[in-house]
Amino acid sequence: MTARTVPLRRALPAALLPAALVLAACGSSVGETAAAEGDDLKIGFIVPATGVASATGLAMQAGFELAVERVNEEGGVNGQPITYEVQDDAGDPATTSQIARRYSQDNSFDMLFGTITGDTAAAVVPISDEATIPFATAILGDPPICSAYSWPFGESTRQLLEVQVPALIEDFGPRIAFVGSDYNFPRDYAAAAAEIIAENGGELVAEEYSPLGTTDFESTIGRLSAAQPDAVLSMVVGSDAVTFTLQGAQFGLLTPEVGYEGAPLDADYFGAVAPVTTGREHVVRWADGLEDEDSQAFVEAYLEETGLQRPVSEVAANAYYALRFIAAAVDEAGAGTREEINDALGGFSFDSALGEGTRFVDTEGGGHLFQASMLTATIGADGYAVTDDHGVVENATVSCQ
Repeated sequence: MTARTVPLRRALPAALLPAALVLAACGSSVGETAAAEGDDLKIGFIVPATGVASATGLAMQAGFELAVERVNEEGGVNGQPITYEVQDDAGDPATTSQIARRYSQDNSFDMLFGTITGDTAAAVVPISDEATIPFATAILGDPPICSAYSWPFGESTRQLLEVQVPALIEDFGPRIAFVGSDYNFPRDYAAAAAEIIAENGGELVAEEYSPLGTTDFESTIGRLSAAQPDAVLSMVVGSDAVTFTLQGAQFGLLTPEVGYEGAPLDADYFGAVAPVTTGREHVVRWADGLEDEDSQAFVEAYLEETGLQRPVSEVAANAYYALRFIAAAVDEAGAGTREEINDALGGFSFDSALGEGTRFVDTEGGGHLFQASMLTATIGADGYAVTDDHGVVENATVSCQ
């Protein structure tokens, strides 16, 4: 399938999530015309443009495309424009595998980028390893499989929890309940949370999971309420995050006196859950209230291109700064092959709104961990105002196998 030239898509209002912050869906194959040979950088981009994670996926795509536009305006990589092709996996691991395999078997593609949920990322990694093609992600959480070819630019599980858990215990109390969507990432998150809760003198008093696509959380909320938690840590994702949050408030679990932290507080969901999350604190890698000139330029460009309003999705910024990191690393190394690109990413540091000298470090399992600053932001209608900069969380433990 040949990529065709298209402009950056300007997002229009869509009903992918009820009243949530969303972008317009892309077609099954879009991109920019690729150079046929040489040291150009061509990326196979995989996104859930449809399905329960579509709002987050489309935000990621918008951030990625803005970075491509900026890098190309500044001269591209190795003197050539970055090119890319986009395919929708609808959040389905089988579809993700098919797309990743097609990209990896086409020698014109130099690397893979994208996916949202941990199970779709896990579907890409073996294919990436076999083809020795670098694979970058922008979503939070540990990579599902340790790999020398996987480059996770999102916050790791422990980078989040090492800040989240002490704050919840100090502000609300030691009794923490966990609720998550039923797939690998939330379960790994809960396992790490239990350790960190215990280390901080707290107690995990409940642990609940629900299948993706759940529309009625009443029984789950009842069991969580029965545990009498001081705070709820949630990794319910996609449209389910909105449903759980609204029903949690409706059925008396998520009162102002009970702490609430996790994925549903992400900017993607603010429009739908604002009555529950406004005024709460949220631990992030990036926030649209970050007072950094480059960050604010990105925010303005994102709002202009999408036609949306604040707050701006964090995963969009993760994708934006990830692509700029990749472009700078490849350009500095003059890398052209997949192996050269992979080597370039591991030996590079980059100054950006995410911090000075952001870089990857190796983990014990053979994977990589992105080191950048962590922030606490207070949620508001005008954006996520940064109230604390924690710097780099040094914990390099990840749950990948």
